[in-house]
Amino acid sequence: MSDDREARRLRWLCRRGMKELDVLLEAFLASGYDDLSAAQAGEFRALLELEDPELHAVLLDRLPPPPGVGRGLVERLQRFQSVG
Repeated sequence: MSDDREARRLRWLCRRGMKELDVLLEAFLASGYDDLSAAQAGEFRALLELEDPELHAVLLDRLPPPPGVGRGLVERLQRFQSVG
């Protein structure tokens, strides 16, 4: 993340009302985000715009990813969660 303003914004968006999401998203931002392509980074930002219950349901495969978010990014977050 080269843009400091964008980095601060993403850190803020990763702070959620659900502790489980906080832990996953903040850890992913710190150690996995920089490896994303520009398209995947946009998808990640789109996921962060979801409300907590919807985001949680997407990550648990209870809801499909929203339009514009690829299944690959969701799977990457799920793998990160199971390893991290």
